[in-house]
Amino acid sequence: MLEKNSKKLNTNDFLVDLHIHTNYSSCAQITLDETLNNLLGKVNAITVTDHNYIHNYSQETIQAYYDKYQIAILVPSVEISTAQGDILAYGISSPPKPYLDAHSVIDMIHSDNGIAIAAHPFDPLGVGDFIYDLDIDAIEINGSRPQVFNELAKKAASIMELPLVGGSDSHVLPQVGTCVTKFKESINSIQDLIQQIKKGQCSPIFLR
Repeated sequence: MLEKNSKKLNTNDFLVDLHIHTNYSSCAQITLDETLNNLLGKVNAITVTDHNYIHNYSQETIQAYYDKYQIAILVPSVEISTAQGDILAYGISSPPKPYLDAHSVIDMIHSDNGIAIAAHPFDPLGVGDFIYDLDIDAIEINGSRPQVFNELAKKAASIMELPLVGGSDSHVLPQVGTCVTKFKESINSIQDLIQQIKKGQCSPIFLR
């Protein structure tokens, strides 16, 4: 069973929602402010993973959000539509074109010193069993998808000996903060996040 925690933020944990959409994604209806307000006191940080679009938030903008909500925004990050299914990328300078072959997309991510994570791999928008042919860095447990898909993702991670991460995949407010990633150490940058995931120093946790 995956860990659940319905309590407020524990200062001994460092919690990051790794899969957040804003109204920059055509399928989402919430602003970044609405998301952060909803997560107030629940997580330490987020990554904004709009579809095929990387936000170039300035340090001043990131600091202003932190001052207001006490939640860090780790940049850059994006959800990429590939020919085989969705891939989350962290730490890349620009997103590849949508619907390229997943192998090529992951090669681009790695050549840009980023990491590639299979998003909701076993739902209809995921890569499915093709996951076993991919050089991914981790597999997502998704807070907005049915549990049967998450169990298949957990099985794949075990077979492939890959870390599991958690993300809410929020498109509307009720989805915000459903599932997040717990890190063993504080994360101060996207580079910290990448290193901790590569080391497997992370685990998914359901907040509700």
